[in-house]
Amino acid sequence: MNERVENVKIQWIEFENLKTGLRIERIYFNRDVTLLVGLSGAGKTQILNAVEYSLNLAVDKDVILRPYRVGLGIIIDQEEYEWFYEIKKTTEQGLIMEEEGRYGFFYEKLLRDGAMVFERKNTEVTVLGYEKVPQPKKDESLILQYSEDKNFGKLIAGIHKLYSVEMELAIRGGLGSENFRRLKSKVIDRIESERQTEFKMFSHLPVAMKLYVAKRYYPGLYIKIFDAVKELFVELEDIDVEEDTVREMYLVSIQVYGKKLLQVDISNGMLKTIYYMVELFTMSEDSLVLIDEFENGLGVNCIDVLSELMLSERNDLQFIITSHHPKIINAVDKDKWRIIDRDGSTVGNTGSLAYGIGNSQHDAYFNLINRWEFEGKI
Repeated sequence: MNERVENVKIQWIEFENLKTGLRIERIYFNRDVTLLVGLSGAGKTQILNAVEYSLNLAVDKDVILRPYRVGLGIIIDQEEYEWFYEIKKTTEQGLIMEEEGRYGFFYEKLLRDGAMVFERKNTEVTVLGYEKVPQPKKDESLILQYSEDKNFGKLIAGIHKLYSVEMELAIRGGLGSENFRRLKSKVIDRIESERQTEFKMFSHLPVAMKLYVAKRYYPGLYIKIFDAVKELFVELEDIDVEEDTVREMYLVSIQVYGKKLLQVDISNGMLKTIYYMVELFTMSEDSLVLIDEFENGLGVNCIDVLSELMLSERNDLQFIITSHHPKIINAVDKDKWRIIDRDGSTVGNTGSLAYGIGNSQHDAYFNLINRWEFEGKI
């Protein structure tokens, strides 16, 4: 299925963990940048996790089911999709049990522009355009099960664009040699079989693989990445990917002052910056980028430049990020903030104006901190 979509944005999510009782009230996201601002433990990371989990659940059959009740809104080429699902423990007969059985879909509904596309109520299923449908798998979303149906082509293509980019990967881990060679072979075959292959065909590959491909087959793209990193680290002479035969891994390597350093010897701040830059310049159009605590592991000199690039370089991307760093919070227009507050097991959210922190961007962060101090939260 090669459905083409050009404008994909996540609109909102609401979430409840049926096991722990944690509930996230519906939160709306901006089409460009949404900054989740709140104290530690307020629920910012849970919001990112709920978004990522739901998107993966719709396209990946290996996602482990959890007892969640979720609603999610997505815009795809001006069409509005609303997806609701509820996962509970279930027996083989489909009866809901609280203490026994494995997890399965108890309820699921998909709307397109307000009209029902499908609805599942335990074992009863209705699908638009079908009088009879086969018994659905209890452990897979209907979106996943109908992914090859042409009526779902636009939705599936859109969700695949809405992949999250996990910047907190174990970047010290590298890419196993066998896996690297397998991916490399597929990439080369694709490039050699199709003239003028666009790099976006490889945008979901691991960072090390994308860097390797960019340097050898897309020099213009590689130069953009290299120049962006060098702006922060002027001593940088080269960035590459090489095999460490001892570890049987392919690792990012750099050259500084005529000396080559493998990934394991590169500072965490520089290595994370390289990963950010590779992702920023190679992500496919309309990607959704989830970044938890953007500033973690970055040097002070990196935060300003990376924040500016993130907010200006790729206008097609949608960012949902969390941060505690004043520089990052102040760099994002306060109208893009969603202030996250937790009352027991309920996670709420408010815009900056409604939260009462003033009209001035300059004073917004200062007023926010003052309010939290006055309320005894910090």
